[in-house]
Amino acid sequence: MPSFSAIVQDPVIRQLVQENLLERTFHDALFPQLLFRMEAVQAKFPGNLGDSIIFTGNGLIKPKTKPLRPGVDPNPSTFASEQWQATVQQYADTIDTQMPTSMLAIADLFTRNAHQLGMSAGQSINRVVRNRLYNAALSGSTFFEAALGDASSNSGSLSGSSSVVRVRSLNGFTTARNPNLPDGSPVRFAPVSNNNPLAITITHAAGTKAATVIAFTPDTAGDEIGPGTLTCNWSGSITINARQAVIAKDASVIVRVGGGATIDAIVTPSTAGTFFDLKTIRAAVARMRNSNVAPQGDGYYHCHLDPTSEAQVFGDAEFQRLLTSMPDYYIYAQFALGRLLGTVFLRDNETVQATTVGKTSDGYYDPSVDGDACAAEVVNHTGVELHQPIFIGQGSINEYFCDLDALVTEAGITGKTSDIAISNNGIQIAADKIKLIIRAPLDRLQQEVSTSWSFIGDWTLRTLAPRADVV
Repeated sequence: MPSFSAIVQDPVIRQLVQENLLERTFHDALFPQLLFRMEAVQAKFPGNLGDSIIFTGNGLIKPKTKPLRPGVDPNPSTFASEQWQATVQQYADTIDTQMPTSMLAIADLFTRNAHQLGMSAGQSINRVVRNRLYNAALSGSTFFEAALGDASSNSGSLSGSSSVVRVRSLNGFTTARNPNLPDGSPVRFAPVSNNNPLAITITHAAGTKAATVIAFTPDTAGDEIGPGTLTCNWSGSITINARQAVIAKDASVIVRVGGGATIDAIVTPSTAGTFFDLKTIRAAVARMRNSNVAPQGDGYYHCHLDPTSEAQVFGDAEFQRLLTSMPDYYIYAQFALGRLLGTVFLRDNETVQATTVGKTSDGYYDPSVDGDACAAEVVNHTGVELHQPIFIGQGSINEYFCDLDALVTEAGITGKTSDIAISNNGIQIAADKIKLIIRAPLDRLQQEVSTSWSFIGDWTLRTLAPRADVV
């Protein structure tokens, strides 16, 4: 308190006023922007079709550039097809408010509880979309956790035609599509088996070897993202070590700074080639273009990156030369990349980081911590924290939602139902299609009010659509 205050100087006045007056209001929390869900193309889930729907996509017919011989008919052409599935699930949360407590609180606690619940709803759904995108971008790429399927073992020699090996993540190794095998899954990805194997490449002491996956066992029942064991077939004997790469034939493309087959190749950023730079961005964009991935509707690919990755680009000598003598340009003035190399860069604190993913103390995925599984690791074997920008093209993910108004029958409801509309620090929270339910108090004293949010839907990605993830 300033020394010139009359309250301090005059003890009589000091006794007449109330010190440390409590402001009767709640201020908004610091909250990230929710950007991942905006990448999803929204569509209403068709009614009366059960809880699942199967989508079909076609490949291209191989171009025929050889001229026909006179009098010879062309051979019939074929094209590949694929199918993927959406299964609607319900996501929800709730909070209770004791109205006597709300009445006596410093501000309207009931309104504040609804506000906080609405922010949680938007953030929860946004992270589900994020996890689906990252799981797809990291699909089919993992490493041996222990060579012999024993957590206490770090290496070993494996021989024979079949061995069980332990891997860090099952993401992308539990299903396969084999249209060329008589008993394989022709168009839709189905669980791996002897008749529907998944082709993989494994790294061992002497190089690489082709193998197949015919079975899997997750550590947590029903979890096909986290750690587990793979039953593999190969010929001959090999020696493998923990943390050597295992790559599926249809793995998504991962562009790692400085190259390398696993996350252990990432080192602490210090010099060019060891941090996120223009060279890495060009490689990711080139991959998207070579795969015929169309840009978003604004004409650019979208890259979601955390502030640390964004700051690393400013340390790139090539980037600095590009902006020489332009200190007032918006990139430096706002410390933001904006548009660059055919890409719009979105600063996103909700990207995969140690603070935004449910992980164990060693940085690995833990199903008991994060309800919706995320395959991304946040720290490698040497303790380097990983930052993982993700590049997204047009139509990468679709959102299918159910109209919750259809749940209301002629019997009516006990309370109120409406769409959530939340503004925090002047920023609108993305909560489209999420319903807010305020239940009338049902206790004997009519004092406890339950406020809930609910969303029923799913997010689908084409199984063979390319995405690029950068670590």
